Amino acid sequence: MKEPLNILVVDDDETDLMLVRHLFAKTTLKVDIVEASDCKDGVEKLKAQSFDCALIDYHLPDAKGLEVIDQLREVDEKEIPLIVLTGMGSETMATEVMKRGAADYVSKNGLNGEVLERSVRNAVQIHQLQRQAKVAESALLEREKQYRTIIETVSDIIIRLDVDKKIEFVNPAIRFLGYEPSEMVGQPIEKFVEKVKGVDYEDDFTSQIATRGVGPMATNNLEVSFLVEKDSALWEQNESVPVLMDAFGLWDAPDEVVFKSGGEKNFLGTLCIARNITEVKAMEQELLSAQARLIGAVEELKELATKDALTGIANRRFFDEYLEKEWKRAQRDQYPFSIVMIDLDFFKAYNDTYGHQQGDTCLKEVASTIDEAMKRPADMAARYGGEEFALILPETSSEGAVSLAERLRKSIYDLNLEHRNSSCEPRVTVSMGVATMKVDKGSDFVNLISKADKALYAAKDSGRNRVSVFAEE
Repeated sequence: MKEPLNILVVDDDETDLMLVRHLFAKTTLKVDIVEASDCKDGVEKLKAQSFDCALIDYHLPDAKGLEVIDQLREVDEKEIPLIVLTGMGSETMATEVMKRGAADYVSKNGLNGEVLERSVRNAVQIHQLQRQAKVAESALLEREKQYRTIIETVSDIIIRLDVDKKIEFVNPAIRFLGYEPSEMVGQPIEKFVEKVKGVDYEDDFTSQIATRGVGPMATNNLEVSFLVEKDSALWEQNESVPVLMDAFGLWDAPDEVVFKSGGEKNFLGTLCIARNITEVKAMEQELLSAQARLIGAVEELKELATKDALTGIANRRFFDEYLEKEWKRAQRDQYPFSIVMIDLDFFKAYNDTYGHQQGDTCLKEVASTIDEAMKRPADMAARYGGEEFALILPETSSEGAVSLAERLRKSIYDLNLEHRNSSCEPRVTVSMGVATMKVDKGSDFVNLISKADKALYAAKDSGRNRVSVFAEE
């Protein structure tokens, strides 16, 4: 991340402006601050110069937070991250500003340098990763366009086989042999290859070009003959045409890790190139390799944008996106839906006792234990903020959620991480709040989060290191 960061602060309260300047001075960030007193002033400054991030007060003399976001976005071509500051926050307000495109939502109450630095640093880094992903995707589209042009115009015959060794795609060059590409799709490739006496085509020829046992290069310069279509003009001259064939195994993993143990990788099929010249081989190989690298880079950048930088589990942004998606599915099917809120007990005292570096190590161990507890594909764990985590449990009853939460509480307790200044236990413990709702079309997940949060506070008030279930008063 480049520094210094050019930051726009839009706030009409001089006391709050002084606080922001003071807190930035205490962080490790190097920043240049430009101030604006209202929304109109902020828009004009954004037009006049480039910023890396903007902090905006939710209540301004001429606009409220959602209006400010919309007005800034109208003139902001780079779509810089916007962080909303408010003195009177709520879960509903936070959800609205995040949906409108804000990068983060921070309360002024108890605002400190650590929270401010983390919010700005995360917002700027995610924004930079997203811009890099767009550049990579643009380059990938251009590569694919070039690749398609070559495939459609090259004189070599290019065939893709699926995992069942049947033709999935063939380029127009096959018309030289009298076939239409659409006629060959779904057919086994050996149907179009001349049989040679003494060769078992299922065991020998087909296995040489389409087997899971090979890596990216299955076969090189395999001499075979393609049959000519009997109704074509070429049939009168030749019943078959000899070619040299290259075959490449296609995997959903980079070439260099196909044979390495560990890691998930799946065989996708085979790419066959039948050619009369050798120069085309090098060009095709370079394009396929570049495509694989670009796809890998884009996927890696997208993954980084959804994960918490410290713990490696889902971040708050992805939590909100995933919850909204799963909630819509639950509204359609109308099944029970559970949320579990998790908070490390007396974590401030832990940091004060052992230092922030050890505190980060503790968060990582707890996050790993939480993530391992997610057994079903639809269940998801995320870092909700600071020392707080949250679980999304679709199609889960209250009994099921409580059972999982209790097992998880015990697993964290059994980590036996020393916490000598805890008022609860001489080890790291967690308090949990569970809330469940039978989802219907009119229900709101914000209400469910609020209930889980209330249950969490009930667990804390009851002595901590326990699971509490929300109960209507």
